[in-house]
Amino acid sequence: MCFTPQVSFLIFAIEFILGLIVLWKTPKGKYHGTYVLSALILFCLGLYQFSQFGLCTFNDINLWGRMGFLAYNILPALGLHLAYSLTNSNRRSLYAIYAFPIFFGLAALFLKNFVTSAQCSTVYVIVEHVWTPLWQNIYGVYYALFTILMAIVLWDAIKKERTVQRRKILWAGLAGLIAFTVPTFVLIILLPALKLAFPSIFCEFALLFAIFLFYMIGLIEKSKSK
Repeated sequence: MCFTPQVSFLIFAIEFILGLIVLWKTPKGKYHGTYVLSALILFCLGLYQFSQFGLCTFNDINLWGRMGFLAYNILPALGLHLAYSLTNSNRRSLYAIYAFPIFFGLAALFLKNFVTSAQCSTVYVIVEHVWTPLWQNIYGVYYALFTILMAIVLWDAIKKERTVQRRKILWAGLAGLIAFTVPTFVLIILLPALKLAFPSIFCEFALLFAIFLFYMIGLIEKSKSK
């Protein structure tokens, strides 16, 4: 949802400021990875909003369309990585999850005419890419699968966790995920015509995730002080 370029820029500023605060608070040791990943997610969300601001303000759809894609392309992998970090899961193959966004990111960078069209309305932005229907479906599976896996990892950890404060931290992460994914998918199901605007709608609701993410960091800070 672009609404207006000014609103997109405001959300970009909010998410970047939150990211900088989280990065500034990053501790050494136990929660280092959680803080860094949270900040990266906030920066990517902010960058996407900035790309919408650029798309709605200037005419270079190739530049702003690619930038926006690169920003939201890595979010599922960062989110799943964050879930594993929160649950203290040590997996040697964890970084393999970045093979998916790297592959699609390289396509965005090097495919000629990657952005085929773009439209900025008063409600949302639609950017179409050169993907064939097959690759569109593969990309959709990547996004949905990683999001579902993140929810499963967090829910499984919540069920096993016995510490009240840790459960609150995990619940904050899961609540943030639910707060922006469920409304997005419900809206797309009720209004199939908005399917092409999915990234725009998804990242707008993601402001809720950014708020919950910042709240989660606050809970971690509180637990450290005890």
